[in-house]
Amino acid sequence: MKKALLVTGLVASLLAALGFWLHRSYTILKTKPPVPLTTDVELEQPSSLFNLPISIEHTVLADYLNGKIRGNFLNADLWLQKKHKERISLSLTREENITISSDGHKLLCTFPVSAEARLTDSRLGKFLAKLLVWPVHAKAVFTFSTPIALDRNWRLTTRFKIVDVRWEEEPVLKIGPFKKNIRADVDSLLTGNSRGLTTLLDTEIHKAASLYPTVSDVWKDLQKPIVLTRKPVPVWLRFHCNDISGHILLNKRAIVCNTRIRTNMMVLTDTTAISPPTPLPRFRQTPRDSISTISDINFYALVPFTSINRHLNDFFMNRSFSRSGYDIVVHSLEAYGSSSGLSVAIITDRDLKGHIIMSGQPRYDIPTHTISIDHFDYAIDTGNPIISTGELILHDAIRDSITTRLDVHIGSFVDRLPSIITRAVSKAKAGRTIDLTIDSLAIRKCDIRVGRHNVYLLVNATAKNALRIKRIKSGKVIRIRKQAEAKDQNPASQFPRPPGTDNNPRLSPVTVHPLQLTDQF
Repeated sequence: MKKALLVTGLVASLLAALGFWLHRSYTILKTKPPVPLTTDVELEQPSSLFNLPISIEHTVLADYLNGKIRGNFLNADLWLQKKHKERISLSLTREENITISSDGHKLLCTFPVSAEARLTDSRLGKFLAKLLVWPVHAKAVFTFSTPIALDRNWRLTTRFKIVDVRWEEEPVLKIGPFKKNIRADVDSLLTGNSRGLTTLLDTEIHKAASLYPTVSDVWKDLQKPIVLTRKPVPVWLRFHCNDISGHILLNKRAIVCNTRIRTNMMVLTDTTAISPPTPLPRFRQTPRDSISTISDINFYALVPFTSINRHLNDFFMNRSFSRSGYDIVVHSLEAYGSSSGLSVAIITDRDLKGHIIMSGQPRYDIPTHTISIDHFDYAIDTGNPIISTGELILHDAIRDSITTRLDVHIGSFVDRLPSIITRAVSKAKAGRTIDLTIDSLAIRKCDIRVGRHNVYLLVNATAKNALRIKRIKSGKVIRIRKQAEAKDQNPASQFPRPPGTDNNPRLSPVTVHPLQLTDQF
């Protein structure tokens, strides 16, 4: 009897000691977890460099000119001699397409023209002139060349000059049975008054080929807040543009402006008090040694703890794990930012009733482009074999699930980066008049910061992007009428005069914005 009482007392003592030890271990685990963060992590405002080549293909510019200058675009009355003895009515018509090309240094414009001239006045008198002289039909191909530049308002500027005139059909004047080749006269008139045609090209290209709308859209829309998350509180990402420059180049297919935009980035929780986007500055030249087509972009990805906890509880809640004869059921989990990095508090039942706290430092692995958690261990280790079993059962599953969730978030944000950059172009124009391509996107670095409410991922990425202007609206067709001077005026007045000189030729261009050609042709 005494022996039975002794055994019973010994067992009771052991159970009491074990219960006290387990209670003490549970109390330690419960009362001394890693301290949750009370303040959020401070985020710097890293700078980004967007290098965006904006191109206007030669065919786009040629299509614009062909839409603008077509049919009978110029009619002029001109004297063949300085003494005003023969006057012709010259009509220029474009029947074949204007073409634009480049030798890499200058822009070349081939302008085919059909010319028709009628003798309207001569020493024989107007009646005999019209009766005896047949109209002259001729074809010529003008070749112009110009350097390319941008003015301070982001408009394309040209200075076309005639470099060649090739006559495909000679201008032959028939007077009764006689023929006279007036190529020298017409050639002299056209080339001597060449500023009329060149100014026409210069004016129309300067008026239409402006990069301002495109660059302005990129500049302004890039500064609009981008939603990172809406729960538990809305968080936005915003780029603040502070500098822009460009360098214009020619290649065999296009006019290219390598645009360089420098920005700072910030994370916002309130957009009501943010400053409006800064206006687009005037064009400034980028040094040649700074030209690049690769953008260096810094941005924040953000993973709220509410999202992490929702994912973990969906996966682990009421899930049973068994190992080494022990069964453990997970009731709930809560991940939070702590003094030890990323901590996870787990409430368990059955053979292990209590809390398990694991902590570690999340890290982005560049070679594999995955997230891992370093030193993901118990914050407090009492040596309890049941807790050790719980670690064996839960450690890898918890760690892998958290890294998977973080991987999903950063992966989705990286996938969104091309659309974020694409949003820098007005939606109304994207796809219709503008084509934006983004490729070679690569993450170079990712710093993970654990905050009070969120896990922040500061991502440094490079991307190669390009923007192509697909078309330029032509608008109204040009019609120009030039009248000859009266006979008693100075014959030299039909040639170019300085601006403001009297006796300028009278032009009546039919365009939305009248062309200033009064002293050139």
